Amino acid sequence: MKILRVINSLNIGGAERSVSGNVPLHVKNGFEIDVLLLNGTKTFFTVDLLKNNVKIISLGENNNIYSPIIIFKICKFIKNYDVVHVSLFPALYWVAIAKIITRSKANLIYTEHSTSNRRRSLFLFKVLDQFIYKQYDKIIAITPEASINLSDHLKGNFKIETIYNGVDVSKVFTDSQKKTLLPELEVDKAATKYILQVASFRNQKDQNTVIRALPHMDPQVKLLFVGDGPRKKVCQDLVKDLKLSDRVTFLGLRDNVNEIYGLADIVIMSSHYEGFGRAAVEGMAARKPVIASNVAGLSEIVKNHGLVFTSGNSLELSKLVNELLNDEVLYHDIASKCFERALDFDISRMIDSYEDVYKSLS
Repeated sequence: MKILRVINSLNIGGAERSVSGNVPLHVKNGFEIDVLLLNGTKTFFTVDLLKNNVKIISLGENNNIYSPIIIFKICKFIKNYDVVHVSLFPALYWVAIAKIITRSKANLIYTEHSTSNRRRSLFLFKVLDQFIYKQYDKIIAITPEASINLSDHLKGNFKIETIYNGVDVSKVFTDSQKKTLLPELEVDKAATKYILQVASFRNQKDQNTVIRALPHMDPQVKLLFVGDGPRKKVCQDLVKDLKLSDRVTFLGLRDNVNEIYGLADIVIMSSHYEGFGRAAVEGMAARKPVIASNVAGLSEIVKNHGLVFTSGNSLELSKLVNELLNDEVLYHDIASKCFERALDFDISRMIDSYEDVYKSLS
């Protein structure tokens, strides 16, 4: 069986990290899998796949992934595979249309990573989505919330399975114990407390609330952001406006994220909505207390283990941070509960579940 994983790119993001982390494990288990990128601009995820001898097919660097021309490029490859496994829009659309054009016999799988998106508020896309999703033989959601929301959007008779995203808990924990030196941080770690958010800077995420919460936290607390994206400049401007430049560091894209978790005292996942919240689970796996927005896709994972706050409520967030840092017993209790929760999402469970799906289509 030949399998093709298709994704928009390998820039930072939960879906991208899943592809870069999961494909080598499937290959190790005997599956023949290649990865096709609509935008093949090289990232450290690309390097990781190449190191693991995974074949990468790039449709071009710095491509406009929304250009329909990409459909015809996909047509050249889709007929060579038995299963095509897709993540993210617009790859969702382009692969489905390419199969129709080529009349390929490949089985299509789509993994739904989000609980919401802009298309779902537009009637035209509701109709188009119903048509596109019907082209897929298997639809998999990464959380029950993602499955429920997609079912409500599509209506009709769509069977959606749930396979939770997974994290290599042992690797996160091991890496987070390493001593990480960051030249950007010329401070005495013993006198400084770090809160960390790992996320791309896009509309789904809510770094603004974390920034607004910082002035209400203990003065020794400093904020680290890992990630990049179109809203990064907006957040940098907000930091300047609030005169917080000495307390906020933008670390950009990093290939040693697990080690940076080790540097953090608290991991925060502030979002407007979330499919799964991989970074929250990674923070848990690093034995850190995790505080997350109480939104679909995050609350089920974090609630009753880590702490949750009302989305957008910076004062509530700051209060939770201060409580954790000022109560050592509470801090270690939450950190312990978070690690136990991370074990529920160990990558081995996800790998086995997806391989069962692949085998069912052979």
